[in-house]
Amino acid sequence: MARLVVVLDPNLKVSPGDLALAWDGDDEAHAAGIATVDSAPPGDFFGVLELVVVPLAVNLVTNAVTAMVGKLITKLRPEQPEQPDLEIAEMTGANGDRIVTVRLRRALK
Repeated sequence: MARLVVVLDPNLKVSPGDLALAWDGDDEAHAAGIATVDSAPPGDFFGVLELVVVPLAVNLVTNAVTAMVGKLITKLRPEQPEQPDLEIAEMTGANGDRIVTVRLRRALK
């Protein structure tokens, strides 16, 4: 079974636990699978210690996955009146996991 692995940039100020709760509280996301928080393997994911992992019950297209994750992150950051754009990237790992990385888009100076 494929898994969705969500890597959150700490600068988002959204914890993996909060995202997992939001995922499971959203009917559409919950229908795809139940989210849990798991430890990141040492040396992977640029120092991120925890990941949100969802064993996917259904095959979702990339746009649907990134839209769901983006919607939930935006809901979890309501105190940000001028939310910077989120950068959401998806790739497939060697083991078939769908890895989604979410970070703040860097402003060009």
